[in-house]
Amino acid sequence: MIFNLQTPQQPASRKKRWLSYALIFVLVLAATAVMMLCPCDTVGIHDYHAISLVALAALIALAAAYVLYRRMSRDSGITGFLRAAIALAIVGVSVYVELFAAQEIVAWLASRK
Repeated sequence: MIFNLQTPQQPASRKKRWLSYALIFVLVLAATAVMMLCPCDTVGIHDYHAISLVALAALIALAAAYVLYRRMSRDSGITGFLRAAIALAIVGVSVYVELFAAQEIVAWLASRK
């Protein structure tokens, strides 16, 4: 009993943790999906559709970074600025990797007959 470190609220905490991870994953996936819809090779001042899609993807990615930042807030040894930079880096790399993989899969499917 003395060495029992589990609290009665641990299952709810575990559920909340997994829900936050799922929310981060869904937001990163949504940002990648919006970027896949974007005609980004023609982004310019006159293409407002592409600019709005890139802005929407950036907002979704910022939301994912915020959720990740809040998830990392329990690490007291890291400053707020460093947590924000790490969260932005993780989300940015995640969106880039998913976008790269999605483009490779689409190119592979297009080359098949």
